[in-house]
Amino acid sequence: MLIYLTKAAEVVTEPLEVGEARFNLVDVVSRAQHAPFTAGVAEIWKSAPVDFEYDDDGAVCYMLEGEITLSSDGKTYSFLPGDIVYIAQTAGLVVLWSTESYGKFFYVTYPHWR
Repeated sequence: MLIYLTKAAEVVTEPLEVGEARFNLVDVVSRAQHAPFTAGVAEIWKSAPVDFEYDDDGAVCYMLEGEITLSSDGKTYSFLPGDIVYIAQTAGLVVLWSTESYGKFFYVTYPHWR
């Protein structure tokens, strides 16, 4: 059995190029550990919304800090600490992620999102 432990001090997010939005993330578990999924931590700050397509992967996210608004197909959801969201892999599905302040969450995507 293989076990990979990543200490909290090692989880440092880095900017992801998503247009005008301020969005950082780090993949903590991925192909590098021979995992069939990707898992990591993401942070978003008040700025332009970030849009993600879910054509190629699905996601489960656990909110750690702050508040994030998720919008898709005319519906809006508040994502708060302790909340869990599942976004199904769906052709044509685009979800807008935004915040009025700051949000931090843990994510798992299957299969790998990049």
